[in-house]
Amino acid sequence: MDIISILLNFYENPAIYSLIFLIYVILAAVILPIPVEIGLFNPNINPLLIVSIMGIGKGIGSLVVFKIGLKIRKGIKKRFTGSPFTKKMVKYCEDFVKKYGYIGLFIIMSTPLMIDSATLYLFSVLNARKKEGGRAMVQSHFIIINILAGITRGSIILFLVYYAGVRLV
Repeated sequence: MDIISILLNFYENPAIYSLIFLIYVILAAVILPIPVEIGLFNPNINPLLIVSIMGIGKGIGSLVVFKIGLKIRKGIKKRFTGSPFTKKMVKYCEDFVKKYGYIGLFIIMSTPLMIDSATLYLFSVLNARKKEGGRAMVQSHFIIINILAGITRGSIILFLVYYAGVRLV
């Protein structure tokens, strides 16, 4: 049984549905290469609550990914910087993360149907140090950006659905 089926089994129980949706959003951020928008559509839960759950789940998931990214960064830098092409590619990606930073992360993570895990790992693993010594992105800001992006993304989806004439409440 997949997580969508589990989620749908508790469609009429808002408390359990909310908990399962939170777990689903966290897993989507950490390991599942799937969008989470399907979980937003439950008329038994206030849209503000479900969007908030999505934001909180993305925040928790981004914390996990940020910690993993910092730990595996050293190994990746050692293993994948042997050839000139790979060195150039890693440097390009690091520069991208530094240049676009929080704004880039927010825009990408606010995009509906975006796969979260790939973006989060890109931004956390390639979070290079700045010349002053600190990281280009700090953990607390990384998490806050993801919470806000999750709320924004959920709101965009619900607004589009509402604009299309579908009433969820």
